[in-house]
Amino acid sequence: MSNTNYVEIIMKEMLEIQHKSKMFVNLLSEGESLSQNQLILLIQLKINRGMKPTEIAEFFSVTPGAVTSMCDKLEKLNLVHRIREDDDRRVVKMKLTDKGEVQVQEIFLKFPQEKLTEIAEVLFNVNQLMKNIF
Repeated sequence: MSNTNYVEIIMKEMLEIQHKSKMFVNLLSEGESLSQNQLILLIQLKINRGMKPTEIAEFFSVTPGAVTSMCDKLEKLNLVHRIREDDDRRVVKMKLTDKGEVQVQEIFLKFPQEKLTEIAEVLFNVNQLMKNIF
């Protein structure tokens, strides 16, 4: 098989993974009162144990004003709160509240544990392979 054929196969599979990823996020947000971006932000805050507004803006490729608006809405719902760094009080980090932690856990209750485990293992292996290449 030629390199061109492998490139075509890789691109086809990557596009399929991208499509399936969108479907997964759609399933996560189905029936939720929050937007997909709000849900993704809650998950990102959980994964990163909090984020600075600049990190959030970079992740979503949005303006700091958009981040402020998104975080204000989540703060009003008592899902996130702003924490000032001890070292430098000017630095603010968004973190999940206890209610936010519960919200993130409930999002994933829509899926059987064995499916989540299987998806996590496969994606971990794909990412490890990609790390070896790039």
